[in-house]
Amino acid sequence: IKKQDAIIFTYFNNALKGRVGYGFNAYYDNDISFSGLEPGDIVLGAYPGCAYGGFSHAGVYIGNGRVLESYVDLGVTIQPIEHYREYSRIALLRVNANVRDKQRAIDYMQEFLGKMFYPMAFKPGERFWNCTKIMWKAYYLQGIDLSISKDLWVAPDEFYLNPNVSIIREKERE
Repeated sequence: IKKQDAIIFTYFNNALKGRVGYGFNAYYDNDISFSGLEPGDIVLGAYPGCAYGGFSHAGVYIGNGRVLESYVDLGVTIQPIEHYREYSRIALLRVNANVRDKQRAIDYMQEFLGKMFYPMAFKPGERFWNCTKIMWKAYYLQGIDLSISKDLWVAPDEFYLNPNVSIIREKERE
Protein backbone atom coordinates (compact mmCIF):
# COMPACT_ATOMS: atom_id res chain seq x y z
CA ILE A 1 0.00 0.00 0.00
CA LYS A 2 1.32 3.42 -0.95
CA LYS A 3 1.59 6.01 1.82
CA GLN A 4 -0.87 8.41 0.16
CA ASP A 5 -3.46 5.60 -0.10
CA ALA A 6 -3.35 4.75 3.61
CA ILE A 7 -6.35 5.89 5.63
CA ILE A 8 -4.11 7.01 8.48
CA PHE A 9 -2.44 9.38 5.97
CA THR A 10 -5.88 10.89 5.26
CA TYR A 11 -6.55 11.33 8.99
CA PHE A 12 -3.23 13.04 9.68
CA ASN A 13 -3.32 15.16 6.53
CA ASN A 14 -6.79 16.42 7.45
CA ALA A 15 -5.74 17.03 11.07
CA LEU A 16 -2.94 19.28 9.81
CA LYS A 17 -5.64 21.31 8.01
CA GLY A 18 -7.63 21.62 11.24
CA ARG A 19 -10.15 18.90 10.39
CA VAL A 20 -10.37 16.81 13.53
CA GLY A 21 -13.06 14.29 14.37
CA TYR A 22 -16.25 13.80 12.45
CA GLY A 23 -16.90 17.49 11.77
CA PHE A 24 -20.27 17.97 13.51
CA ASN A 25 -21.25 21.60 13.73
CA ALA A 26 -24.96 21.88 12.85
CA TYR A 27 -28.18 20.02 12.14
CA TYR A 28 -28.77 20.07 8.38
CA ASP A 29 -32.23 18.48 8.09
CA ASN A 30 -31.59 16.97 4.66
CA ASP A 31 -34.74 15.73 2.99
CA ILE A 32 -33.42 12.63 1.23
CA SER A 33 -35.93 9.87 0.61
CA PHE A 34 -35.25 6.54 2.27
CA SER A 35 -37.86 4.81 0.11
CA GLY A 36 -36.74 1.68 -1.67
CA LEU A 37 -34.00 0.83 0.80
CA GLU A 38 -33.46 -2.89 1.22
CA PRO A 39 -31.91 -4.75 4.15
CA GLY A 40 -28.14 -4.73 3.68
CA ASP A 41 -27.98 -1.30 2.01
CA ILE A 42 -25.38 1.09 3.42
CA VAL A 43 -26.18 4.62 4.62
CA LEU A 44 -23.34 7.16 4.74
CA GLY A 45 -23.46 10.54 6.47
CA ALA A 46 -21.05 13.46 6.42
CA TYR A 47 -20.44 16.78 8.07
CA PRO A 48 -18.19 19.49 6.61
CA GLY A 49 -14.62 19.32 7.88
CA CYS A 50 -14.54 15.62 8.72
CA ALA A 51 -11.07 14.18 9.28
CA TYR A 52 -11.99 10.80 7.81
CA GLY A 53 -12.55 12.02 4.26
CA GLY A 54 -15.82 12.75 2.48
CA PHE A 55 -18.01 10.78 4.89
CA SER A 56 -17.91 10.60 8.68
CA HIS A 57 -20.36 7.81 9.57
CA ALA A 58 -21.85 4.61 8.17
CA GLY A 59 -24.72 2.33 9.04
CA VAL A 60 -26.39 -0.65 7.43
CA TYR A 61 -30.11 -0.66 6.83
CA ILE A 62 -31.74 -3.70 8.46
CA GLY A 63 -35.36 -2.98 7.58
CA ASN A 64 -38.38 -1.35 9.22
CA GLY A 65 -36.73 2.10 9.29
CA ARG A 66 -33.75 0.91 11.36
CA VAL A 67 -29.99 0.91 10.88
CA LEU A 68 -27.29 -1.06 12.64
CA GLU A 69 -24.34 1.20 13.45
CA SER A 70 -21.68 1.89 16.08
CA TYR A 71 -21.02 4.85 18.39
CA VAL A 72 -18.53 5.59 21.15
CA ASP A 73 -21.26 5.89 23.79
CA LEU A 74 -23.53 3.06 22.59
CA GLY A 75 -21.21 0.55 20.96
CA VAL A 76 -22.84 -1.57 18.27
CA THR A 77 -26.50 -0.54 18.28
CA ILE A 78 -29.70 -0.33 16.26
CA GLN A 79 -31.17 3.14 15.73
CA PRO A 80 -33.92 4.75 13.64
CA ILE A 81 -32.72 5.75 10.17
CA GLU A 82 -34.28 9.21 10.54
CA HIS A 83 -31.25 10.55 12.44
CA TYR A 84 -29.32 10.49 9.14
CA ARG A 85 -31.30 13.61 8.22
CA GLU A 86 -28.94 15.62 10.45
CA TYR A 87 -26.00 15.15 8.06
CA SER A 88 -25.09 17.76 5.45
CA ARG A 89 -24.21 15.03 2.96
CA ILE A 90 -25.80 11.61 2.71
CA ALA A 91 -25.40 8.69 0.32
CA LEU A 92 -27.47 5.53 0.09
CA LEU A 93 -25.56 2.57 -1.32
CA ARG A 94 -26.63 -0.88 -2.48
CA VAL A 95 -24.13 -3.69 -1.99
CA ASN A 96 -23.99 -5.80 -5.14
CA ALA A 97 -24.86 -9.08 -3.43
CA ASN A 98 -27.75 -11.51 -3.32
CA VAL A 99 -30.45 -11.28 -0.65
CA ARG A 100 -29.13 -14.34 1.20
CA ASP A 101 -25.60 -12.90 1.57
CA LYS A 102 -26.99 -9.54 2.70
CA GLN A 103 -29.10 -11.25 5.36
CA ARG A 104 -26.12 -13.31 6.52
CA ALA A 105 -24.10 -10.08 6.83
CA ILE A 106 -26.90 -8.50 8.91
CA ASP A 107 -27.18 -11.61 11.10
CA TYR A 108 -23.41 -11.52 11.72
CA MET A 109 -23.51 -7.84 12.71
CA GLN A 110 -26.42 -8.37 15.09
CA GLU A 111 -24.36 -10.94 17.03
CA PHE A 112 -22.26 -7.99 18.26
CA LEU A 113 -25.01 -5.69 19.52
CA GLY A 114 -23.74 -3.85 22.59
CA LYS A 115 -20.08 -4.61 21.89
CA MET A 116 -17.48 -1.90 22.41
CA PHE A 117 -16.79 0.85 19.90
CA TYR A 118 -13.23 2.04 19.27
CA PRO A 119 -12.62 4.73 16.61
CA MET A 120 -9.40 3.17 15.33
CA ALA A 121 -10.57 -0.46 15.35
CA PHE A 122 -8.22 -2.48 13.15
CA LYS A 123 -9.63 -4.99 10.68
CA PRO A 124 -8.34 -8.05 12.55
CA GLY A 125 -10.20 -9.19 15.65
CA GLU A 126 -13.75 -9.10 16.99
CA ARG A 127 -13.20 -7.30 20.30
CA PHE A 128 -13.50 -3.70 19.13
CA TRP A 129 -15.72 -2.27 16.39
CA ASN A 130 -16.36 1.02 14.69
CA CYS A 131 -19.10 2.02 12.29
CA THR A 132 -17.28 0.72 9.21
CA LYS A 133 -15.30 -2.26 10.46
CA ILE A 134 -18.38 -4.27 11.44
CA MET A 135 -19.95 -3.84 7.99
CA TRP A 136 -16.70 -4.55 6.19
CA LYS A 137 -16.19 -7.76 8.20
CA ALA A 138 -19.78 -8.94 7.78
CA TYR A 139 -19.63 -8.60 4.00
CA TYR A 140 -16.05 -9.86 3.81
CA LEU A 141 -17.22 -13.12 5.38
CA GLN A 142 -19.73 -13.36 2.51
CA GLY A 143 -16.91 -13.00 -0.06
CA ILE A 144 -17.48 -9.28 -0.72
CA ASP A 145 -14.58 -6.96 0.14
CA LEU A 146 -15.82 -3.41 0.73
CA SER A 147 -12.29 -2.16 1.50
CA ILE A 148 -10.44 -0.78 -1.50
CA SER A 149 -7.31 0.46 0.32
CA LYS A 150 -6.15 -2.80 1.91
CA ASP A 151 -5.22 -0.66 4.92
CA LEU A 152 -5.59 -1.61 8.61
CA TRP A 153 -8.76 0.51 8.91
CA VAL A 154 -11.84 0.95 6.80
CA ALA A 155 -13.05 4.50 6.16
CA PRO A 156 -16.64 5.29 5.09
CA ASP A 157 -15.32 6.68 1.78
CA GLU A 158 -14.15 3.18 0.84
CA PHE A 159 -17.76 2.01 0.69
CA TYR A 160 -18.71 4.98 -1.50
CA LEU A 161 -15.84 4.37 -3.94
CA ASN A 162 -16.09 0.57 -3.96
CA PRO A 163 -16.92 -1.25 -7.21
CA ASN A 164 -18.99 -3.75 -5.17
CA VAL A 165 -21.66 -1.11 -4.42
CA SER A 166 -24.02 1.06 -6.44
CA ILE A 167 -25.14 4.53 -5.41
CA ILE A 168 -28.91 4.53 -4.96
CA ARG A 169 -29.12 8.26 -4.31
CA GLU A 170 -27.21 11.02 -2.56
CA LYS A 171 -27.82 14.53 -1.42
CA GLU A 172 -25.72 17.40 -0.11
CA ARG A 173 -27.03 20.38 1.77
CA GLU A 174 -24.94 23.42 2.57
